[in-house]
Amino acid sequence: MTTSAKNQYQAGDPRQIVRWARRYAQSRTISFLVQWVFIVVMVMGIGLAASLTQAAHQEGKTATFALSVIFMFLAALALVWFSVSRWSGELVFSITNWLYGREGYVSYSGNDPDKSLPLWLTGLGGGLLAYHLLGALLISFNYMHIKYMQPWSAAYMTPYLILMVVYQRLGFWAWLWPVLYGLHAVALMLGLPVRFGRELELFNIIAPIFAYGLIAILVGHAYSRYALRKLKSLTQSSIPEYDDEASDAGEEKDGGSPANG
Repeated sequence: MTTSAKNQYQAGDPRQIVRWARRYAQSRTISFLVQWVFIVVMVMGIGLAASLTQAAHQEGKTATFALSVIFMFLAALALVWFSVSRWSGELVFSITNWLYGREGYVSYSGNDPDKSLPLWLTGLGGGLLAYHLLGALLISFNYMHIKYMQPWSAAYMTPYLILMVVYQRLGFWAWLWPVLYGLHAVALMLGLPVRFGRELELFNIIAPIFAYGLIAILVGHAYSRYALRKLKSLTQSSIPEYDDEASDAGEEKDGGSPANG
């Protein structure tokens, strides 16, 4: 009975506004979409280089192999730089504000806005790149078949994304990415028909990681539109209006009676 009473909001209850404002802030995903576009380009460069190094190694083309390895490391360094650079953060922030336009800037920091990500979690983010680069090298030197790259990636990335969702207190939409990515890896290992043909083997790595991320981002954006409409309707119609003049008159009346005594 107590629980149902807490969950049941009455018309004009300001907690409703707080509730939907929080949901709206948690579901603003355009900044993630902007980052997604930049990262897709750089990761595709790494994947393309890894594919070229494997082909060059098998065919004995030493010069092509060396150039492909150099390009792979340069693409990886570009991804690291983009991840830690202040300039890239400002660029993503500017593009995000431009896309949101009149909605302006909103941020949700959970229960403790001054609490940053723990150092060990930041370190895991750096390890994510090193882990995938190791996988690319194993494929290049034929120590691992390229068909196992996506399950190899999911073994690290799925728990990492879950930790990021928990610590950043993101909305429900953010859980779609790690869950779908992990399930895709299981499907590949079980031999289910979710694999591209041999000539498109690279897409078995690129498509899941970015397609599921894009799905999560778009679901979050759609929910933010709903939350924003709900928030606007509450602020326009649900907040009770008070008659300030009548209230002031009542206070004067109450305050004047003792003077006659």
